[in-house]
Amino acid sequence: MRRAAAHGIEPAVHAIGDRANTVALDAFEAVRCRGRIEHAQLLSPEDLPRFARLGVTAGVQPRHATDDRDVADRHWAGRTERAFAYADLLAAGARLEFGSDAPVSPLDPWLAIASAVSRTDDDRPAWHPEQRLSVPDALVAAARGRRLIRVGDPADLVVVDVDPLKADTDTLRTMPVHATMTDGRWTHGPY
Repeated sequence: MRRAAAHGIEPAVHAIGDRANTVALDAFEAVRCRGRIEHAQLLSPEDLPRFARLGVTAGVQPRHATDDRDVADRHWAGRTERAFAYADLLAAGARLEFGSDAPVSPLDPWLAIASAVSRTDDDRPAWHPEQRLSVPDALVAAARGRRLIRVGDPADLVVVDVDPLKADTDTLRTMPVHATMTDGRWTHGPY
C-alpha cells in the first residue's frame, strides 16, 4: 500500500469479515492514503465512520447480500445486523460503489440496484430491511458516486424506457434499456 500510494495509485484491499475490514482500515490509516475496500461485507460498528474519515470507498456487491444471506445467517449468527450494512455506511458518510464481482455474480447493474433496494431476490421477506437503500442512493452507488452529469464528465450514459424512481423491484431487475453511450458514442441503440 505504501509503494502504491507513493506512486499515486489508490490501493484496493479485499476484505470480507469484520476483523479483516478493521485490519484493512488500520492499514489505510497507517499509510494515510485513500483507496477502497472490496466487499466490506461484515463490519464492526466502530469501523463504519472510519470509511468516510479515511476516504476509503466501500466497493460492494449487493447481489452477495441476497445470494449469501443463508450462509451469513449460519456462519455469522448473531452478527448479521452488521452484514452488508449499506444504509449504515451511507449514514456514516461513506462512499459506496457497486460492482458485480463477475463472474461470481451477474454483471447486470440493475440486478445489483434491485438487490440493494429490496434486500431479497426471491419470495422471502427482505433480509435486514433496515439496510435497504433508496433507489436514488442505489443509482448513485451504481454510477460510481455520481449524482449529476457535469461538463467534462465522460459521456457514459444509459437511456432507460422506465423511470427507475417509479419502478418496482421486479422492473428494476429487468430494466428495459433503450440505449447506451460509452465515451460519447452510441454502443446500443437508439435506432
